[in-house]
Amino acid sequence: MLMSNRTEVGSAIPSTDVESAYELFAPLAEKYWGPDLHNGYWYGDEDDTSLEDASARLTGLVADRLRVGPGDRVLDVGCGNGRPAVSVSGRTGAEVTGIDVNRSALGAAAEHAAANGVGNRVSFECADALEPPFRSGSFDAALLIESSPHFELDELLPSLARLLRPSGRLVLETPYAKVPMNERMRQRTAEYYEMIQAVSLDTLPRHLEVADAAGLEPVEFVDITENTAQTWPRALERLREHWSEIERVLGSEFAERAVRVVDDWRAVPEIGFMVMALRRRERDSGAD
Repeated sequence: MLMSNRTEVGSAIPSTDVESAYELFAPLAEKYWGPDLHNGYWYGDEDDTSLEDASARLTGLVADRLRVGPGDRVLDVGCGNGRPAVSVSGRTGAEVTGIDVNRSALGAAAEHAAANGVGNRVSFECADALEPPFRSGSFDAALLIESSPHFELDELLPSLARLLRPSGRLVLETPYAKVPMNERMRQRTAEYYEMIQAVSLDTLPRHLEVADAAGLEPVEFVDITENTAQTWPRALERLREHWSEIERVLGSEFAERAVRVVDDWRAVPEIGFMVMALRRRERDSGAD
């Protein structure tokens, strides 16, 4: 059964609460985690790259797999504060549109694009990835950096496939379940996924199954679990160094609970991280 390959953690918090949470957490996260707010990428234990530079490296790894250049149009799904969108445009010369449901994050994204001189080719819209306000075939490529778990995969991939031109690429950087979901994994992941308002954790075969049904074919798969393993320990070390501020803003009880929940989740051996590149089939109408 398909349900054996994923876990559900309940409905997402309303968007107004998402905005409130962003306003509370974002300043702390950007200050101590780094502005990209996603995994870093290291080449090994001896790699002493900073958390900020390692996160930028991961963005570059995703950007390179889009295979786009000047004049191409790229969609960044769940763009957040816009750092990856600006980076992708700067790296490739492509026009990037970021979408998110968090208006506070989008405001910060627009400011960041303007400050970096790419406001003419990077824009942001408040939009739901499942009901995107774009015509079919509008984009040459799309990317999701750790945002796909916030959607049901069998709703997300067809929606995005429709927006791609034939041969257009979709690149995901995301956690995934290395084995079919079992009760122990559900118990160890549910609290974390509820905290970050995610709804699913899918296996690689499930990704491939849904992608095929949506008219997308796999181009590349890279397991980056080991390369991203330093992310949380490095971030936690910084948080502990400035714990008095964390407690002042979040409260000691909630702050400790959040750390415990992330610790537990990152320690589940059956969870990995991957980068997957998919391509819309030339003669497949996908979700049209």
